[in-house]
Amino acid sequence: MAKLSHKRLLEVLDYDPKTGDFTWRKCVGKVYEGRLAGSVDAVGYRRIAIDGERFFAHRLAWFYVYKAWPIHQVDHINVNNSDNRISNLRDATPSQNQANKPLNREVSTTGFKGVSYHKRQKRYFARIRVNKKLIHLGCFKSAEDAHKAYVVAANDIHGAFARVA
Repeated sequence: MAKLSHKRLLEVLDYDPKTGDFTWRKCVGKVYEGRLAGSVDAVGYRRIAIDGERFFAHRLAWFYVYKAWPIHQVDHINVNNSDNRISNLRDATPSQNQANKPLNREVSTTGFKGVSYHKRQKRYFARIRVNKKLIHLGCFKSAEDAHKAYVVAANDIHGAFARVA
């Protein structure tokens, strides 16, 4: 767990919950007051260094507002890694966080989340992952029917965290 105290966080950063932006409160090293804090990494997360330790901005936002570190992971509801508005953040288990990931269209062969095609059987399989376990939902003649089964299961299992596309 991070050693940063809430008091120290408030000393060095201001947070705007409506924009999700952090700005420096006072000079910290070569960084100046009022300047946007941190930088964006290769996958779109903003990271901020405080007293030699690097933090994800979404975790700092949670800590700033709720005065406690998140119990699990911090999920970006709209899946935009750089949108750190507090209304876009929620505490999530790793399984819930994974459930909110969108379909990776670069790897999908069917165009539907939770659906794969089995060439030998000439059928579409619907599957869902729960707590690292892959659950088979059935075989279907069409990708659309398999996806319908996935949507029902995702909404039932993951609730508000279900992202079906």
